[in-house]
Amino acid sequence: MWIYGLPIFCAAAASLLSIVRVVAFDEVVSVSAATAAVASSILIMFLPNAVSPEIFVDGLSKIMLLTISVIYLTTTVFSITYLKYVENPLLKKRIYYLLLNLFVLSMLFSVTVANFGLIWFAVEATTVTSALLVALDNNQVAIEASWRYVIIVSTGLVISLLANILLFAASGTLDAGTLRHITVSGHLLALAAALAIIGYGTKAGLFPLYTWLPDVHGNAPSPVSALFSAVLLPVAVFAIVRFLGVVSDPGPRRLLFVLGVLTLGTAALILTVQRDLKRMFAYSTIENMGTILIGVSLGGAGAVGAIVLLVAHGFAKSAAFYLSGNILSRYKTMRISSIRGVHRTMPVTGMTLFFASLAVSGAPPFGTFVGEFMILSAVFAHYGPAAAVLVGAFIAVGFVAVNARVTAILFSPAHGERRERGWVGVTVPIISTVLSFGVIAFVPSIEKLVSGAFGL
Repeated sequence: MWIYGLPIFCAAAASLLSIVRVVAFDEVVSVSAATAAVASSILIMFLPNAVSPEIFVDGLSKIMLLTISVIYLTTTVFSITYLKYVENPLLKKRIYYLLLNLFVLSMLFSVTVANFGLIWFAVEATTVTSALLVALDNNQVAIEASWRYVIIVSTGLVISLLANILLFAASGTLDAGTLRHITVSGHLLALAAALAIIGYGTKAGLFPLYTWLPDVHGNAPSPVSALFSAVLLPVAVFAIVRFLGVVSDPGPRRLLFVLGVLTLGTAALILTVQRDLKRMFAYSTIENMGTILIGVSLGGAGAVGAIVLLVAHGFAKSAAFYLSGNILSRYKTMRISSIRGVHRTMPVTGMTLFFASLAVSGAPPFGTFVGEFMILSAVFAHYGPAAAVLVGAFIAVGFVAVNARVTAILFSPAHGERRERGWVGVTVPIISTVLSFGVIAFVPSIEKLVSGAFGL
């Protein structure tokens, strides 16, 4: 069973070694550990599912492990070049990598452990390990965003702690393997699932508790924003999926559907008035999380579409934030009206952002389009054409809002000389964008992997 813990061990080793006071050693061990985590996650994909009192690794866990590990790798590599442009960092570089590795460690642990209580502990640990990373720029706005993040998310996780207490009261256990084989019903369990949706939904950016997210994404360093959007929020979705898997009452799923639609609709409408590039991508993340949770609430093909969208969005949105970091290093602002002619001043960054923007907003042929199409089909099957048109209209509004603004900053008249970022700064987001497209080749594999997962 130890082999299923290899990605966790890699991140833990990097956490310890990154504080060694040797020039560039923190970068080397972090990138090496992330590479090893990717390799071990790929190996785990081909191993049987693992169920024990300590570990619960099914197909959904395998997908999450691989997604987290790949984005862990791209983030550590991109951080090497990005940190050079942080003028007054709150943390020393080795402390940054220490916290970054611990942050990833807590996420890897949360999708591997078998106990619902430990899942809660790991999700809470992501808050502790990432709070200082948010404030890396060491200015008042970033520090306030970090505090707001801690307060709002921790309050939500208190609600999810109550959900775990009620789950134990209703079933007598928090072990995922045991709960898989017993049938528990009743109002107490339904209430536990509803509280879990609200509690973990706070961290997933669910309406109306998403207010921390734009502030954090708007002020956190771009690599940290990438980790938040691409994998931290999906980890919270993973916890919701686990809870729904042990509840037979349809009430919590209906609640999740309603909240998902409200989240999608609210984010889509707010996107139409955004003036800051990173905050725009933050609201795009909220929009995508709303769509994903709609799919999760429907189960079946809708849930498969949700996982496809989750993975493809993770790669695409991480690319978008990396590219935002490139633009910030050149223009010293994220205000959309002040960023002009990127396709001429930073041609590789500009054209990659064009495709990354299409990917995050669900354009074909990216995996996000496939996931959204599957979810819309499931909405039509469950709730009829009116609901499908409503959800589709919100997605369309978000698509137009994001791409209109990205087009404006790319193809407007240029100001300044051409000066592109180094090869690392442009290669990493290109790879991430290509991965978002490549997800479509693995849709049948994803469907097979999640067919037996809780809640799907």
